[in-house]
Amino acid sequence: MKTNNTFNLNSENISNAFQTAFDSIQQTKLSIRAKTGKEYMTLPLLIAVIIAIIVPFAAVVAVIIGLAFGVNFAFQRNSKDAASKVPGDVIQVK
Repeated sequence: MKTNNTFNLNSENISNAFQTAFDSIQQTKLSIRAKTGKEYMTLPLLIAVIIAIIVPFAAVVAVIIGLAFGVNFAFQRNSKDAASKVPGDVIQVK
């Protein structure tokens, strides 16, 4: 049985894709920590990308220093539950 998949490219699809990507970037944070667990800095990913674009040399130096001194770079995102989007919905905890 043959199945055809069709993708329509229009302004609504493009707008939704950009909105989804931007929301994902806004929810993600860059965390810089030592191996001992001490947190040095937490930045929104958007700010980290802007800094890397404006001052690429600083980003390269930061990565080299991080590798030399054993610093961990982590990307963190808070997940949203589908149930929390529905107002008045009851969540059961067992």
